[in-house]
Parts: sequence; structure tokens; C-alpha cells
Amino acid sequence: MLTLHPRQIKLLDQHQEQQFRVTLRKYIQQEYPAYTQVSPAILTRLIGFGLARARSYGFVWQSSLGQFVYLMAAVAPNFDLHPAIHSILANADLPAEKRIASLTERLPIGVWTEAADTASTIGWFLDKDGFKLDRHARILLALANALPAIAAPSEALVQRALTRAETLGLLTEDSQFIFAACCLHYGEDFELQAPWAKELLTPAFTPQARTALLRVRLALDAGLWL
Repeated sequence: MLTLHPRQIKLLDQHQEQQFRVTLRKYIQQEYPAYTQVSPAILTRLIGFGLARARSYGFVWQSSLGQFVYLMAAVAPNFDLHPAIHSILANADLPAEKRIASLTERLPIGVWTEAADTASTIGWFLDKDGFKLDRHARILLALANALPAIAAPSEALVQRALTRAETLGLLTEDSQFIFAACCLHYGEDFELQAPWAKELLTPAFTPQARTALLRVRLALDAGLWL
């Protein structure tokens, strides 16, 4: 009779989890063009955060876990932060494995449009339900996952970064997340020190353009996909 020791079972579970992430990654890159340029290693890692967040809602079955991650890619990485969507995902009176189906059955197209309109890549770096967190706490949580090579940022530093982002007209959660990441990577006062930042963070560019250019700069300089 074959007996598996606890360590062998753990290794088997880890292998199955990794294979599941690879399967999800291949599907996303085939179905959603926005992710075709993301490296397999990076996207697989992001999917890991998505699966952790799905599990925080009580999902266990691979079908439900996979559908949650697909919605992140198809609608918005932070789709679950929409109040109407979150109310169903966190509904303790509804069996967890029925909640994904309930989303499509109960919610009108307008809700999904609103979720897509407020899409933010910060969602890929949240590994737990962030609905009850304020913006500062959500960004702090996401930064720890997005920049693993950098020491955990202090709450005070992030708060100062968000305040400065607002003065520069960066008002969305996505733009403030990117700006705070730049503060951690380049230095807290990077927008005052780096010549390229001084040129970029001017009224000549819209807030959306500034966010996109900061994101590109991080990708080129640090290999970060944010």
C-alpha cells in the first residue's frame, strides 16, 4: 500500500497549484490581448495574488478560483472592489461556490461597465479582500507585493507620497499607486531630483499620460510590470 508522507503531500499540492496557475496564465494570454506582452513568469506571479484574494472570499473549487481570475483579466484587476460586486462575493448567506454565478445572474451590464471604467492594475497586487481598507491601506498592501525587492514601505512615507501625488493632479488610486512605487524605487523626492521626472510631471501631460509614462519608466528601469 502506497503511503504519502505529509511532506510529499505538500509538494504534490504545490505542484498542482503551480500547474493551475500556468493553465490560467496560458488562457489569459490567449484570450486577452492586453496581457500578451506580459512575461509568463510575471503573469503567473500576479495570478498567484489573484488566487489568494479569491480564496479570501471562501472559494475552494478550481472552477470558482479560475473564474475569479478570469474576471480580473476580462473586466478589471480590481473588479471585486465595486460595491455591488463585492456585496455578492462577501455574502455569507450565499454558498461561496455559487457567488460567481450569482454575479452574472443578478448584476446588470451597467455594474460591469462601472467596474471596467475604474479599472486599476493595483488589483493584481492585492492578495486579500481590500474592500474595507481605505485607499492608503490598499496601496500600502499592494506596494509590498509589487516591489518585493524593496523593504516594506512605512505608512508615513506612503502617506506623504499620496499627498504629493494629489498636488500633482494624480487623483485616481491607480495613478497614486504608480507614483508611490516611483517614490520607493527612485527616492522619495524623485519628482524634484530627476530631470526626466521634472519634464514628465508637468501640465503638458494629462494625469493619465503621466501615469502611463511613469509606468513605462518603471518597466524600463526596474523591470517592473505595474
